[in-house]
Amino acid sequence: MTGVERRWLSALTVGGLEASSGYPEAMHQAVYRLFDQACPVILVWLMAFLALTVGALLWRAWTGRDDRHRDSMIGGELPGILLVLMHSVCFGYSLYLRDWLSALVFLWWGPGFLVIAILVLLRRPVPWRRLARATSVACKLLYLVLVALFLHYGYLAPVFAYSLWIMHDQVRLAWLQRNADRTRRLTEDWWFPRIAYPAFLAIPFFSSQIPWHGACVVAASIIYVLWLWGLGRLITWRTFFRRPESCTDNLRDIVYLTDLPAPGTQAASP
Repeated sequence: MTGVERRWLSALTVGGLEASSGYPEAMHQAVYRLFDQACPVILVWLMAFLALTVGALLWRAWTGRDDRHRDSMIGGELPGILLVLMHSVCFGYSLYLRDWLSALVFLWWGPGFLVIAILVLLRRPVPWRRLARATSVACKLLYLVLVALFLHYGYLAPVFAYSLWIMHDQVRLAWLQRNADRTRRLTEDWWFPRIAYPAFLAIPFFSSQIPWHGACVVAASIIYVLWLWGLGRLITWRTFFRRPESCTDNLRDIVYLTDLPAPGTQAASP
């Protein structure tokens, strides 16, 4: 049995013992421990995609290419797929432990993500305009809830994994799509908790509890440099405040649909 298998078995066993009393706790630490046990694999996956992005940037620099690379919803979501799927695992484990509060916490990015992914893959029509504002608010609040819970239980790896995922995406968007994304939107909706994304990326500099600690320090350093460099390029080109051309290529951009005229109507004259 490998070390990873032993850690997962330990998390499942402890959770089962906690649930066997017949009096379920309000929220089981075992659910969040299980997520933490999966982080070594999740972090390797995320760093592999960071390496691919760095390789792509080096190739573009070598060949002299600096054009905008059109993104796809699948390509944008694939780096975080293991992290997101772990929410479904924890949702199921929460139900097993009769931890209804934790099940509610993991519902949105767990089964909710799977439903949307299936609809997108099957090319079924999705009412993005009606979902835009609700998904934006839900994602913001759930991130804060999950981070608070992981920090409460002392699990730093999941918090760092969120930042590694999000900040790598910011690098990819800034360099390949000339899109300042969340940094730009900070000036649009003033949601200052976004500062937590780059802030928690620094966790490996202050804690050795993170799996693959040395590699994570290198990964975080690379992301900081490329992110700030990429934003500097957009400011120099005066494209920092330019919004994406499509509101549905990336799910995060559907919030802009609420600023567009509804289908069958015309925009008001200035």
